[in-house]
Amino acid sequence: LVMFHMLRVLYHGAYKKPRELQWVSGAFLLLITMAMSFTGYLLPWTQLSYWGATIGTEMPGATPIVGEWLVHLIRGGAQITGITLTRFYAVHVVVLPLTLVGFLGLHFIMIRMVGISRPL
Repeated sequence: LVMFHMLRVLYHGAYKKPRELQWVSGAFLLLITMAMSFTGYLLPWTQLSYWGATIGTEMPGATPIVGEWLVHLIRGGAQITGITLTRFYAVHVVVLPLTLVGFLGLHFIMIRMVGISRPL
């Protein structure tokens, strides 16, 4: 649904001036939605979610200079343990929903201020 909305905005050119900041907030909403999907996928803690967590937490390790530090920060240690699950749970239940509500509020306020673009 989010992707269809983004494609519709692209098609209608609703990202153009004066709605650039609204487009950026929508892109952040897309990233938050993807983060919610990833962290929620790991919560049942089955073998499949364990390997999903392994691969998902290894990806930041490819970042030059700070990669290993990021992996250690995300996992809460060198290995995937209960601490990792607790971190993902806290991010999924507290951090991401609050961030999502904040960006949705910002997005809707900008819609009220600038208005909705007219279709082609």
